[in-house]
Amino acid sequence: MVEQVLGRSVVTSARGHGPLRLLTPKNHGHAAWVYQSSLGGGFVGADALTLGVQLGAGATAFLSSQAAGKVYRGTDCRFTLDARLEAGATLVNWPDPTMLYSGSKLTQRQRFDLADGASLLCVDACTAGRVASGERWATEQLELHLDVSVGGRAVFADGVTLSQRHGPVVERLGGVNALATVVLAGPAFEQAIEQLEREVTSTPLERLPAPLVVASRWPWGLVLRVAAASAPALQTTLDGLLRPHVVAALGDDPLARKR
Repeated sequence: MVEQVLGRSVVTSARGHGPLRLLTPKNHGHAAWVYQSSLGGGFVGADALTLGVQLGAGATAFLSSQAAGKVYRGTDCRFTLDARLEAGATLVNWPDPTMLYSGSKLTQRQRFDLADGASLLCVDACTAGRVASGERWATEQLELHLDVSVGGRAVFADGVTLSQRHGPVVERLGGVNALATVVLAGPAFEQAIEQLEREVTSTPLERLPAPLVVASRWPWGLVLRVAAASAPALQTTLDGLLRPHVVAALGDDPLARKR
């Protein structure tokens, strides 16, 4: 639970059960920062993790991870995130990309319920895996679900499934080694939405190895799709597009400690 106290957002309650840990470092901005950590350094076995996040009226929070979300070999795991934002709340959800090991299975569901006047910036990214070790899109199955509602009305329902049952994933994705979906909604990101739409739509769509970026504008916000030839290229592209808007929303730069 994150609430606004004396003009600053603070974590008023946080509880993690193994293997999930929640870290809440201090920062120089007005937002609360929460990092997800795992005792195993990622998903193992049949892990099934659920994280509930609630932001009170006017509260601001940054939700991320300590490192890439590794999905180890032979796992069949699940991760569910349920976030509820009251009026005037702002959430930046930007974990490190999920890294898929050979033979792994992951089903991820993220749901964001925004009250009228709440704002969201969400980055959902994954990489091909340990490419340098010869593992490239060798995951058995990946399911990503991302749902957003505003004022009790569903506005975005997105699903991505990569499965070897549908044919070799590595062949179907060509030269792409990293993918991301970005969602922006709410008054806190109105300027970012306008700027990003102009920036992306006015830039000619290049071919790989240059990152591919497309934008879809909706009455409630903006959706960006990014495909890159490498994880560093994806990171650089996302940083260039989003980082200034994240810093403006939080009053500090959480990415400075990672980059």
